[in-house]
Amino acid sequence: MKFHKRSKYRVIYADPPWPEYGGGKIKRGADRHYPLMSIAAILQLGDSLQPHIDHDGCHLYLWVTNTHLANGLLVMDRWGFRYKTTITWFKDRFGLGQYYRGQTEHCLFGVRGRLPYRTTDDGKRSQGITAIHAPRTRHSAKPDEMRCMIERVSYAPRLELFARGEASGWDVWGNEVQSDILIAA
Repeated sequence: MKFHKRSKYRVIYADPPWPEYGGGKIKRGADRHYPLMSIAAILQLGDSLQPHIDHDGCHLYLWVTNTHLANGLLVMDRWGFRYKTTITWFKDRFGLGQYYRGQTEHCLFGVRGRLPYRTTDDGKRSQGITAIHAPRTRHSAKPDEMRCMIERVSYAPRLELFARGEASGWDVWGNEVQSDILIAA
């Protein structure tokens, strides 16, 4: 493991492995692709995360599936963030579902403390939008447009939890990458 000296992040970007188990005769849930976590374990991760959060101001971007929207709000609160808005990803085609086939996924945005708006060189607020239209790619991969929007709206340093790859200017943590920080999960 490589460990950076940064210990306080102003952005936490997380895509937890929500307990999505597919029904039916064919295994179709997320458990087909990677190990899942219980809601209790995701909630507890917040305790280990606390020393790494800049308590003067931090933004949380938390991906949730439609099934786990309520749990996402619970996680956000337990991790110490106040919900502000939802960013919705409209995919180019629908996926799995029970009553409805999913064609959207949501990223909850929350804040902790007071972090002033980022501004552009001409002094205007650097704002994002609440809708992303992007194609679906490999299982669970999120659109690059989201990371670009986070970089436009929120201050560094930035940490991606449950990362599946490295990204320039970001620290990462997860079981599919060489983690930059140590977080007990």
